[in-house]
Amino acid sequence: MLQIVLYFILFFLTVMFGMPIAIALGLTGILIASLQGIFNPVLLGHVMYQGVDHFSLLAVPFFMLAGTLMEAGGISRRLMDFSFALVGRMRGGLAQVAVVLSMLFAGLSGSAVADTAAVGSLIIPSMREKGYREGFSAALIAAGGAIGPIIPPSIPMVIYAVIANVSVAKLFLGGVIPGVAFGLFLMAYSYYEALRHDYPRETSAFSLGKLARTFQGGFLAFLMPVIILGGILSGIFTATESSVVAAVYAFVVGKFIYGELKWKELPEVFARAARNTSSVMFIIAVASFLSWVLTSQQIPQTITKTLFSISQDPLIILILLNIFILFLGCFIDAVSILVLISPVALPLIKLSGIDPVYFGVLLVLNICIGALTPPVGTCLFVASGVGNVDLEKSSRAILPIVLIAVISLFLAILFPSVIMYLPTMIQ
Repeated sequence: MLQIVLYFILFFLTVMFGMPIAIALGLTGILIASLQGIFNPVLLGHVMYQGVDHFSLLAVPFFMLAGTLMEAGGISRRLMDFSFALVGRMRGGLAQVAVVLSMLFAGLSGSAVADTAAVGSLIIPSMREKGYREGFSAALIAAGGAIGPIIPPSIPMVIYAVIANVSVAKLFLGGVIPGVAFGLFLMAYSYYEALRHDYPRETSAFSLGKLARTFQGGFLAFLMPVIILGGILSGIFTATESSVVAAVYAFVVGKFIYGELKWKELPEVFARAARNTSSVMFIIAVASFLSWVLTSQQIPQTITKTLFSISQDPLIILILLNIFILFLGCFIDAVSILVLISPVALPLIKLSGIDPVYFGVLLVLNICIGALTPPVGTCLFVASGVGNVDLEKSSRAILPIVLIAVISLFLAILFPSVIMYLPTMIQ
């Protein structure tokens, strides 16, 4: 066990010295392999290639592309208009709009960072003009973005499905109720903050006619998650093929129906999607090598024996695992945790009789909390950067939201039906 602790210390030291996460993962794997006498440069390339050589991972670039196309094609603005019509009348209307818009985006792109950037650029300037605290604005946008991978479609769930060899459709369904519940908790917290600081309403009265008009304007956007989930559940196409459908659909709607996507914008749209994809896939590749090294040294089996020596109660094991993952989330980005932890935790999960689908959704919930916590809170960084908000202010403001998220996570642990109710409805 001491050897395992030393491995984690080695990894954290490389991160603390400012090394990019992907490089830190790769160097840690190489060093451990060298110390154990099993390092081979050819093997390194082979394992990294195998780590990304999965048909299901093709969903990552296409969902990235779909999200970028939606932002450039005018879908974002129509969703915002609908959100204003739906919740603008509530106290702290802009904050409520930010959460609802984030939930709608979550059903379209599957990427926390993409959702945070899109919603933040639309909402934070207006929140500043209306007198909202800057830290609260950035923190709320970051939390809304973290909903992105929970409500389907979800890029992290696709990655986990590849590692754990479980149904993507069941994972997608498992995220629906927890994702919506977290969004409602954020709306309740926003209402509380609005009462404390007297934040204004955005509309004088609720108008059913305006709601119907904005819904009609954004109908094609709302149709996308229906097409994606409907197609997967009905067997018309796989989860990977659904990402291609999403990208083509976003292009057709943005270009030929809304007419806001210009031909000259396409090179930058594709380049942005490629940059986002390459960073994710490189992390998956190097983390796959580190996972292979750890597995070859029987680290998962050692951790399993250690945890079983503490308790064999599945609930206790789940709680211990999630506390450990919450700790990792403060220092490692979401994809790295996903690829690093899944091979280690899955043997333990199966021995404990815990459903891998249930654990997968819990894992995604957990890593989304990590996207909010400094020093490696990617959503918090993006929201602060997009809104030009001091990171210290947003870091203080995110603490109550992180507490709400952690409570939501442990409620899902205590009440598994929150996650498993919908997946058990399909074979």
